[in-house]
Amino acid sequence: MEKSHRDSWLIPLQRTLADVSWFGPTLSAVLLAALINVLTDTLNTLGGPLLGWFFIFLLIIATTGFVIAYNQKYHQWRRNIGPIADIESPRKFEGLIAIFSRKDTLLEAIEHHLPELKHCWLIVTPEMQAAAGATTANILDVRFSILPITNLYNTQACYEIVRHIYNIGTRDLDIEPENVIADITGGTKPMTMGMIVACLEGGFPIEHIPTKYDSTGKPLGPLPPIEIRVQQS
Repeated sequence: MEKSHRDSWLIPLQRTLADVSWFGPTLSAVLLAALINVLTDTLNTLGGPLLGWFFIFLLIIATTGFVIAYNQKYHQWRRNIGPIADIESPRKFEGLIAIFSRKDTLLEAIEHHLPELKHCWLIVTPEMQAAAGATTANILDVRFSILPITNLYNTQACYEIVRHIYNIGTRDLDIEPENVIADITGGTKPMTMGMIVACLEGGFPIEHIPTKYDSTGKPLGPLPPIEIRVQQS
């Protein structure tokens, strides 16, 4: 508990580094360049490096201000989630993230987003990997990335996979993150929670595939997707 308290001051910086992809490399490059300049001036002039160190001090102040401002905005955003609306027949997206559980629900989601759909990321547990491979092998109009998750009750692992898709995977495929929707129909509840939290943090769209039942409660098949739109006030 004491160690956690000591490290808590690092959380805002870590969150900023994770969410703002350019922040870490850019900050490191600027600070390193400034330090090199200070050392060079010191060696060349044998004194008078105060201006260089003052510049570094200003960079540190600016960095601290950025981290504080970003995290204030982050906490304000978390407090202002809602209201929530169910949108039938959502628009078609170029990217789809789904946890593979059932073939029919995945096919329903893919069919809805065609022909705009270009890429589908499938989060797959070891038990479902063979079924996912067999299903995707027959779909020629969409490219797939199979992303294994070893523990189907690991909320954090699913959260990190979805975050990585939005931050890195979309960039590699030249797809805008805002043009990727996450389908929460499949998977365990912890996996679903990880996906939802990742989407809410980034403000990314979410959908689910409902199921049609007969009068006895027997499932008849999937229905078209419904988008769950979470507004930020």
